[in-house]
Amino acid sequence: MGWRKQAVPDLSQEVQARVERFEARLDSVHEGIAFHVVFHAQVRSVPASVADVDEAARAVRIALRHEAADFLRHQAATDLHSVQDLLAREMANTHTLVAPEVRYDARVDVTLLPGDQAAVEALLAAQREQSIAIAIRRKEIEAVAEELSEPAAVMARWATTDTADWGKRSGEAKSLAELFAAYRPPGRHGVEYALVETVREFLASFPEPAQKQMLYGLLGAGMQRAERPAHAARVEEIAGAAEGTRAPSGSA
Repeated sequence: MGWRKQAVPDLSQEVQARVERFEARLDSVHEGIAFHVVFHAQVRSVPASVADVDEAARAVRIALRHEAADFLRHQAATDLHSVQDLLAREMANTHTLVAPEVRYDARVDVTLLPGDQAAVEALLAAQREQSIAIAIRRKEIEAVAEELSEPAAVMARWATTDTADWGKRSGEAKSLAELFAAYRPPGRHGVEYALVETVREFLASFPEPAQKQMLYGLLGAGMQRAERPAHAARVEEIAGAAEGTRAPSGSA
């Protein structure tokens, strides 16, 4: 608010002389860090009935400090320029004390004393270090989580630990291996993988060995017709191995 030139009584001039410039150290939102505020008050009117000029000036100073303190205790000292603008806008209106009845307004300059400035720099450095540490830790957690989402990686990690005792845990390892072998991570394989899974489930739905041999023969014949003899030979090899694993008829 610009200063208005107007004639003021001598009493107003006396109060003005006592509030022209005064200072205060007011807390910020950060514990232990405060703003250094310089007030420049402008007295607009003082009634002739005011008996104590010093008391009137003191009341103005106290009122301005309280108003600024109420505002600044919610402000961060890490952005001094914004605080300066916000407080200046907050203090720009004309105020009136009830007793004594003094009308005034004020402009303010907000700074940081060297100790508080050093504290702000230390705070910002600590916040940066913490943010970097959190980001690194988050990346580490994400990497470990991604690795452990693959059963083979879990088995490999377990097998390479110094505490792994496979002699005592062979049964447990077998159960885990079977569970991991059946694990199918969602969304990581294409249509071909889904088709293979369907064929596997289809073959598994025929429990009798003779049925499986018939299916192997049909699959091999289809590969021969598709001019894929190498694949047909592999199917025949698999079928022969499956036939050989059956227990002889009448065995115990």
